Amino acid sequence: MSARVYMLLDIREEKYEYALQVLQNIGGVIMMDTLEGHPNVIAIVEAPDRQRLVELIMPVLGSVDRVTEDVHLMVSQGDRPAVRFLEPVEMKSREEPAVY
Repeated sequence: MSARVYMLLDIREEKYEYALQVLQNIGGVIMMDTLEGHPNVIAIVEAPDRQRLVELIMPVLGSVDRVTEDVHLMVSQGDRPAVRFLEPVEMKSREEPAVY
């Protein structure tokens, strides 16, 4: 099982693009998304174990330290498998009639 940390970052507006570029280039960051409001970025860092996770998190924190107003780390338990969605769930359009 892998270890993950979910990082909620509140990036300063004038450093937003820079922070996103930095996060995209750091090893271990497997997903990043922008959010409405604050915090305004979420990044997921994943590693094979907790020791390696710590080694990966430190450069991330160091890289965005000067451009963030706040950072929250949420560490996964690691002893339970993550639920991974391999394909997006298809939604029926509202125009299609419901079948009873």
